[in-house]
Amino acid sequence: MRKKVLVAAVLLLSVAVLIWANASGGLPAAGRRDTAQGPAGAPLVRVQTVSRQNLQQEVVAPGVLQASTAHELRAPFSTKSVKLLVGIGDRVEEGQVVAVLDASDLALQVSAQEAQVAQLEAQLSSLYLQQQQAPLQLDQRLEQARAQLLQAEDNLASVLRQDDALRTRLEQARINLTTLQNRSAEGAAATETARKNLLSAEEAYRADPSTPSRRAAYEQAKAAYEEALTKSRDSAAQAAAQLRAAYDELAAAEADYARVSGDNPVAVQLASSQVQAARLALQMAEMEAQAGGTMAEQVRAAELNLQATRSALESLRGKLEQAELKAPAAGTVLAVSVTDGLPAQEMQLLLTIGGLDELKVVVQVDELDIVKVRPGQALSVETNAAPGEVFSGRVTRVAAQATMGGGGSPYFVVEGSVANRADLLRAGVNAEVVIATAERENVIVVPLAAVREQNGEASVLVVEEFTVRVRPVNVGLRTETEVEITEGVEEGEQIVVSPFTLINSLKDGDPVRVETLREAGGEGR
Repeated sequence: MRKKVLVAAVLLLSVAVLIWANASGGLPAAGRRDTAQGPAGAPLVRVQTVSRQNLQQEVVAPGVLQASTAHELRAPFSTKSVKLLVGIGDRVEEGQVVAVLDASDLALQVSAQEAQVAQLEAQLSSLYLQQQQAPLQLDQRLEQARAQLLQAEDNLASVLRQDDALRTRLEQARINLTTLQNRSAEGAAATETARKNLLSAEEAYRADPSTPSRRAAYEQAKAAYEEALTKSRDSAAQAAAQLRAAYDELAAAEADYARVSGDNPVAVQLASSQVQAARLALQMAEMEAQAGGTMAEQVRAAELNLQATRSALESLRGKLEQAELKAPAAGTVLAVSVTDGLPAQEMQLLLTIGGLDELKVVVQVDELDIVKVRPGQALSVETNAAPGEVFSGRVTRVAAQATMGGGGSPYFVVEGSVANRADLLRAGVNAEVVIATAERENVIVVPLAAVREQNGEASVLVVEEFTVRVRPVNVGLRTETEVEITEGVEEGEQIVVSPFTLINSLKDGDPVRVETLREAGGEGR
């Protein structure tokens, strides 16, 4: 700010002076001026002797001072009242008590939590005692489940054996019935054969009754039929009784087998279900034994509950210990956000303490200058709060993203640190910041106005025996008023520095009258 305004003022004043000088035919001296020398009638120029100097390139920008470190002290718990022991601007030491919070309600919560912890500890001790007795009970439960499985498997084997016996009985009853049925069929077949023989012999006899052989054959067939019929009747009566008995046995065997197996195996299904249930019970008993039983789960749950309750107690105790709020670091009270004696909610901001021995300056650098700024560069700060005082510091951080200003112009935020010499600086005040972006030591330096640039080439006007020599030069570091010449002129040579209208119009070989510019206390730049 200050430097830009000063440079602009100097340039405006120089322009006004040069216009006046051109109009009046003379040049006013800023310092002591020698008498002009040179050919009569030649244009009058002001020259300066080339010298070596230190050149510093600077970026000037507005900034704001802030505390380098800011610690926010918040209420660790809700309180009925806050007693403040410090005020804004007070310096505090690390660990100093700065406020006291009413902790009566919190103390009651701590007492209640302690009682709950004691109760849970007693419950856990009881569970530990029960857990010591649990293995015996688990072993007994496991042996009982194994015995029940063995009994169920024996019962199923017995039912299956009975099933085999009944199946054998049923098959035998069916065989006996089939045998009797076959016998009855054989007797009927013999009777039928005798009847057919009788009918054949009878037919032959009736065809020729006088033949004795046919009569004898008829009588013999008749006797055989009657004998077969008698036997068939006797065997049929006997077979009928046997068949009834066989049918009764088959019906009884089928009924017994159907009860145990057959289409409705109730006994087998029931025995199998009992075996499956016993196996499941054994698996559950084994799993419970491996896991230590339900008692182990109860113990683990009780341990976790006690651990959580103890953690809550420690948290409450920690808050209670913070009833006396202490400064986390040495510094100055920057802000007080609560009224003395009034209540505060948990996490409500109470005080802000910051370090002012070294301040942070936040600078708004124009987008045209940001490419010159790097961390580590030296900077200086001036404020209206400490007029005439210059404070030194360093650039610490350069933003990579631009911020839009209120007028729509982008700028980049640059941060730096500044030593607060004699505690003259205050956080929150505006500042003018000068950043030294580059520096050259013991180099040829000439006024920027003395260099003319045409078609991308730079040159200066060197005066030798009142004659202009256009000398091409290579330029280095530039500032708003000066430039480094790396090649083209030597120390001690004289160059034209004004008026600017002649600098741009004089040609190589033109004669000039010379007036040497000297500053008070030595040659100027």
